[in-house]
Amino acid sequence: MKGLLCGIYQSKEIGNCSNGGISSKVSSVILCGAGILGIFEPTKEHPGVILDKKMGHYLYCYPSEGRDESKVGWMSGGTFVYSSDSRFPSDYPIPLHDRQETEKEYEILSK
Repeated sequence: MKGLLCGIYQSKEIGNCSNGGISSKVSSVILCGAGILGIFEPTKEHPGVILDKKMGHYLYCYPSEGRDESKVGWMSGGTFVYSSDSRFPSDYPIPLHDRQETEKEYEILSK
């Protein structure tokens, strides 16, 4: 799996809200998926994320590894990926869904 090197962007006021997701550990990722020109291999320093689409138009990405099946997620933690590279597949930053919660956390935070 190869993809495009992208930076992770998050609010300076709020900080990281990924609940320990990859965006809390690294500052860049390798965006992979259909239509992405594969240039770079994911590494520990630049983990892979998969580009996906919901509702026909909403682009988002999620980690290619590390899913904890005992938790709810992937969901948005308020971070985005972007690259000024002309091969980036969007005109705007893409939400990174790297947050996972226990069922109890999800229940409390969803009220």
